[in-house]
Order: sequence, then C-alpha cells, then structure tokens
Amino acid sequence: MKSNRVLTWFYNPRNVYILFHQVSFLVTGLITTLGTQWIFYHGAATGDSYLTQLAQYIGMILVGSIIPLLLKNKKKGYNKVSQEDDDIHMVQISADTDHQPGEHYQEGPIHHLSVMKLAILDVFANFCVTLGFSIVGSGWFAICGTSAGLAISSMNNFSGSTDETKMSVLMFGTIMTLGGTFFYSCVYVYSDYLMSQYTPAPLPARICFYSGIYTSIISVIWITLYTLPRFDELIHITEGTPIGLVVGVFIMVIVGNATHSWNYYELIDRTGSVKKTRQIALSLYLTIFILNY
Repeated sequence: MKSNRVLTWFYNPRNVYILFHQVSFLVTGLITTLGTQWIFYHGAATGDSYLTQLAQYIGMILVGSIIPLLLKNKKKGYNKVSQEDDDIHMVQISADTDHQPGEHYQEGPIHHLSVMKLAILDVFANFCVTLGFSIVGSGWFAICGTSAGLAISSMNNFSGSTDETKMSVLMFGTIMTLGGTFFYSCVYVYSDYLMSQYTPAPLPARICFYSGIYTSIISVIWITLYTLPRFDELIHITEGTPIGLVVGVFIMVIVGNATHSWNYYELIDRTGSVKKTRQIALSLYLTIFILNY
C-alpha cells in the first residue's frame, strides 16, 4: 500500500515540480552560501563592501529572463484545465466566439511600493546576515560556539584587552547574524503576503525580478558611496589567488542565487505558505553544519 501511495504521489506532476524546487532550493542555497564564504576567506569582499550582496541581487534580476517561458507554461496549463472542464460539462464553444489561446490566464498586478518595501527589508536582512557570517563564520554551529564562548568569557572575567576585543567582535557578529535571521523571517512573511493579497496572484518570477532591480539599485548606491572610496582598505585578495577564479566564483554566486530565488518564489506560489519555505531553510542550515563541521 505504501509503495502504491509513493508511486501515485510521483505520478502527480505538481508534486514532482514542487520536489524539484525543494531540492534545487537546497543545493543552490549551499552553492551561494559556500561561494560567498570562499570570497570572504580569500579577501575578495567583506560583509560591508556589499559586493557579494550585489552579485546575489543580480541573480534575482536574471530570473526575469525566464518570465516569457513561465507565462507560456502558465497559459498552456490554464488552457488544458479549461479544455478538460469543457469536456466534462459538454460545453460547446460557438465558432463566432473570440477564443484566444491563454485568455483564461490573468497575471495579477505588481504593487511596486510594496515590492520596494520588500527590497529594503531584504537588503537590511542580507546586510546583517552577511556581515555576521563574515565575522563568526557560516553555520549555526559557529553562532552557538560564539555564544558559549561569550558566556565563559563573562564568567571567567578575562582581563586581557585582546581577548575582550575578540569577544566584543564575536558578540557583534552573533547579534548581527541572529538579527538578520529575524528580518529574513519577516521577508518570508511579507513575500507570502504579496503573493496572496491579489486575485489573481502576480507572477512569482516578476516579483523576484522587480525586487532584484530595487535591491541592486540600493546596493550600487552603497558601493558607490562607501565601498569604492575605501576599496584598497576593504579588498585584499589573498596572494596566489587567481583573479579569474575570483570572477568565476562571483559568477557562480550570481547563477546560484538566480536559481535559488526562482525556487523560493515558485515554492511560495505552489505551496501557498511560509511553513514549507522555513522547513527548506532549516534543512539548508543543517546541511551547512554537516559539510563544514
């Protein structure tokens, strides 16, 4: 009986599609996170330089390139459902009816002010998490270890200024990471809200595309005003690291986050809840913990 249920589940195209995005979300999340950490470790970017964040947001913009294909698939899906309904109810469409392919599918409107708010929240969350990870390292193990170290430090009353400075920096990194995680949960909830407040709902990829544009604009402003004037202070590529390899990793982060963002918005659209996305995010952090520690 169980085997039959599994086969039945896999015979449903919707289930297979969701499973594909879940697995892809996990894999691309790993690629993006580990690629970003590699860039940090080799001195090609810092948490406050916003170079890796811009690479991720460019990936979100790239999702816009598949919008025509997604719209085409949406229209085909609606036409198929419409045809099945016509067959069931024996509805005869007269020859003089102006029936165009895809007329049953309507894309919901995009409220740009809301997308701008989402972009600002995403930028702030990304800044906190990226800066925190650049200090304490990636994975929850590093955060727990840092917290334990801070507790031991407070009990032992370290007197050395060097130890106190290190602990202060680690405390700041931990707070930034945890704070960024909280704001990311707000991003998840608000994204779900944007997808559900209109009927019909807007195309997920289009929200991702516009959000990527707004976040990229904010990132470029930050890089122009902060990073470029301090470029020699912030960027110190490790000796022996080929520039071509650094560029390649940046491209990997862009492509990885493009796929990751597409998976994320598609899952919100298909599952209709934030719970599923949180489960995937938890699996991502557990996998990072296993791979890194």
